[in-house]
Amino acid sequence: MKPFRLSAGPSRALALLTGGALLAGLMTVPAVPAAAVEPAPAATAPSAAEAAPALSTTVNGEACADEPVWHTGDGTYVTLQWVSTFSAPTTETSVFYTLVGPDGVDIDRLPAPVDDGVATARARTLPLDHDTVYTLEVRFRDADGAWGEEPVASCVFGVRHPPVVTTVVPVLGADAVYTSGEARGGVGVAGQALVALTRQGEAVAYEYAVTGTSARPRTWENVPARDGGPVLVPVVPTASGRQYLQVRGVDQYGVPGPRWMDSFLVGTGGTTPPSPSPVTAAGADDADPGDGRFPVEVTLTKDLDAHPMGEVRLRYGTQEIGRGTFDARTETVLVDSAPLGSGFRDVTAGYRQFEGAPLVSATVRICAQSCAFTGGKAAITAYGDVRLDPELSVEVSGFSPEPTRYSYEWLRAGKVVSSGASDEDAHYLSLPPDEGQTLTVRVTAFRPGMTPKTVTASVKIGDRREMGACYGGKTVGSRWIDNYTYCSQPDNIVSLGWEGSGKAIEMLVAGPWPAPGYTVSSAGESPYAHYWFDMEGYVQGRGWEGVKVKDGIHYVGSVGERRRLEAFRIDDGGVLAPYYDVWYRAYVPGYGWLGWAKNGGNAGTVGYGNRIEAIQVKVLPQGRSLVSGTGNAAYYSATTQRQVHVRSYLKTSNVWRKAVVGGSTAGLTRTNQRLSALRVDVDGTRYSGGVQVAAKVEGSGWRGYVGNDRVAGTYHKSHRVSGYRMRLTGQMAEHYHVYYRAHVAGTGWLGWARNGGEAGSASYAKRVTAVQVLLVPKGDPAPQSGNGRAAYLR
Repeated sequence: MKPFRLSAGPSRALALLTGGALLAGLMTVPAVPAAAVEPAPAATAPSAAEAAPALSTTVNGEACADEPVWHTGDGTYVTLQWVSTFSAPTTETSVFYTLVGPDGVDIDRLPAPVDDGVATARARTLPLDHDTVYTLEVRFRDADGAWGEEPVASCVFGVRHPPVVTTVVPVLGADAVYTSGEARGGVGVAGQALVALTRQGEAVAYEYAVTGTSARPRTWENVPARDGGPVLVPVVPTASGRQYLQVRGVDQYGVPGPRWMDSFLVGTGGTTPPSPSPVTAAGADDADPGDGRFPVEVTLTKDLDAHPMGEVRLRYGTQEIGRGTFDARTETVLVDSAPLGSGFRDVTAGYRQFEGAPLVSATVRICAQSCAFTGGKAAITAYGDVRLDPELSVEVSGFSPEPTRYSYEWLRAGKVVSSGASDEDAHYLSLPPDEGQTLTVRVTAFRPGMTPKTVTASVKIGDRREMGACYGGKTVGSRWIDNYTYCSQPDNIVSLGWEGSGKAIEMLVAGPWPAPGYTVSSAGESPYAHYWFDMEGYVQGRGWEGVKVKDGIHYVGSVGERRRLEAFRIDDGGVLAPYYDVWYRAYVPGYGWLGWAKNGGNAGTVGYGNRIEAIQVKVLPQGRSLVSGTGNAAYYSATTQRQVHVRSYLKTSNVWRKAVVGGSTAGLTRTNQRLSALRVDVDGTRYSGGVQVAAKVEGSGWRGYVGNDRVAGTYHKSHRVSGYRMRLTGQMAEHYHVYYRAHVAGTGWLGWARNGGEAGSASYAKRVTAVQVLLVPKGDPAPQSGNGRAAYLR
C-alpha cells in the first residue's frame, strides 16, 4: 500500500505550521524520535489533528494519493468505498470524509467509526462521468466532539468509462461470413469481423477470442486500434456447430471494458452452402423518366440487415455511371442513362464495406429503354370450381424478364367492374350480377424501361347456390353447449324453438350460409368477411344489448341468467349486403307468429313481458320477399301502442267491450257478430294530437270523421257497418303513421290500411267482426299484410 501523501492546495491547507514544524503524524516518512524534536511552546496544547498517528487511505482497495487512480464500471454508475488505516493506535472515535467535486464544491460528507485502527466509510455511488477527478478529505473529531476545520489529509481519485464495444459486424468478401442464422464455412475457414462502434471510453487496443461456450475466455488475442482505420478481428473457428465471438476494448491504462459477444454457426466441410451474395441489384420504377437518370435498387445481404454500411459504385463497362452509400439495407442509386443507349444492358455494382475491405460485385441486366417482354400468361383460379367459386384470383407466369409490378382489370361482359395495382386487386369476389356472364381479367406487366405487356384470361360464371342462414340458440334453463347453429337450406325455413312449448328463448346466434370468405356473426371480426350479420337483442330487465362472445360463439341475449330474449334485430353487412336481405320473425304467445322483419328492423315485443318461443331466419336476394300468413306486425312496443285504446260495439251483444291497446284485437274473430261501432282514443305521451275515425254505414255510405273516443258507426240494428278510415292529427301525425285492418267473417284478416285508407269491405253483406289499430313511428318498417291481401274488399 502506498503511503498517504499531502495535498498542497492553497484553498484546502493540509499542513498546519506549529513553531515552524509540520504536524506530527502527517509526514510521508517515518516519525522522528521524540528526543530529536524540539519541544513545542508550553503555552500551546496539541490538537486532535496534531496528535493523530500516520494513516493511509484506499478507494476500493487502490491507494489514494496525489495523482488520480482511475476507477471504472460497466454501466452509468460506479460504487466506491473509502478505508483509512492508522499506523498506531488512536483515541479518536470517528473519521469524517468529505468528497469534493472537480469544481471544488463539497458533494458529500460521510462519517466513519474507527475500529482497531481502521475507519471504513459506507459505500457511495457516483455517476460514471468520463475522466472526472474527485478530492477526498479526511478529518478527525476533536476532544470536544467537533470536527476539524482543516483536513488532516487529502488525496485524489478519478472515475472513467472503459471502452464499450457495441457493434461488431461480419466482413463481407471474406472466405466465410459467419452469422448466427445459418451454418457457414467450416473448421479453419477464415472469416473476419469489423468492430464498427465503440462508445464511452477510448480504446487503444481490442482483445478477442473465439470460444465454444459463452463463458469468459481464459486467454485473449490482441489487435491494436488503428487511428481512424477499421479494426478487424480474425474469426477462424476450430470446431463446427455453435461458436462464440467475444470482443472487448482496452483503454490507455490497460483497463478492459465489458465483453461484446455473439454466437455464430460453423458448417461441416463439404456440406455447407456458400455464403449468400453480399450485394444484389435490380432495376426500379423510374419516377421521373425525363431527367436522364435511371434508378437501380442495390440491396446488401441480410447479414448486414441491422448495420448497413459501405459504398457501391455502378459501372457500364469501365465507365462509372452512379454511386451511393448505405444507410439502409436497400438503397436506390440514380445512374446516368446516356451511356446505356437503348435495349438491355449489363451493369456492374461494385461494393466495399469500408476502406480497405474486399471489393465484391454483382451484375444486373437492366433495360435502358424500349425493351420488350417475352412470354407471359394469365389464368383465373379458385379453391373450388372456377365457374362457381366466388373467390377468384389470377395467377401470372412466363414473363421474361420478371416484371416489377402488375395492374389488374376485371371485366363483366366487357365492362370494367374492378381494377387496381395492388396484390389485393389480383383477387376478385364474384357478385350475384356475374352469374351467367363472362368474366375476364386483363393483367398488364411493367418493368422500368420496358414496354408494358397485357395478357388476359376469361371464364363464364355459372349459377351460384342461393344464400341461406345458420342460426340456433338455447332456452331458459337448458345447458350451454359449444355449438348451437344449424343451417337452413335456401328453399325452406326451419324454426329455432317450439311454438306453444312454454319455453323462452334465452340467446340467439345467427350467420349467413354458405358465406363467401370467412363468416362472422359480428361486424369487424374479420377484415376478410364479405357478408355477415350484425345483431342486437332485448334482454329481460336490461334492454337492448349488442353481440357477446362465449367459447368462440357470438350471440345476443344472455347465458345462464334465466333472462328471456324478448326482441331482436339482425342487419347484414359486407360487400354482398346490397344484393341480399335478411328476414326474420318471432313466435310470441298471444300473438302467434309475428310478421317478418328485415335488415335491422325489430322483431318481438318490448314492454309486455312476453317470451319468444321460436325464431325463423332466412336470406333472400334483393327483390324477393316473404309474406306473413297472420299479418301481425313484426314488432310491438308497449310504450308506443299504449298510446292507443280501442273499444268495440258488437251488434248482437249490444254492449261496449273493454278497451284494448294498439296492436290488440278489438271485437271477435271467432264469431259472425257484426262490429257496428268503434271508439278510438290516441293520447300521445310525448306529442299532442289524436285520431279521427270515419265509418262506412249502410244507408249513409262514408260518414264524416269523428274525434278522439267518439263513436264511429251506428247502434241502429238494421244498418250494417262494413268499413273504417282513420287518420292522426297534430304532432302525432308528424311522428307516427296509423295502421289499421279489419277482420271479415269467412275471409279472415284483410291487409293493413294507413292514414285515411279504406279498411273493410265495399259490400255490406260481408260482416266486419274485429279491427286492429297500430301506431308505427315514421321511419320504421310497415306491417305486412297477411297473405298479401288487400285492405279493402271491393
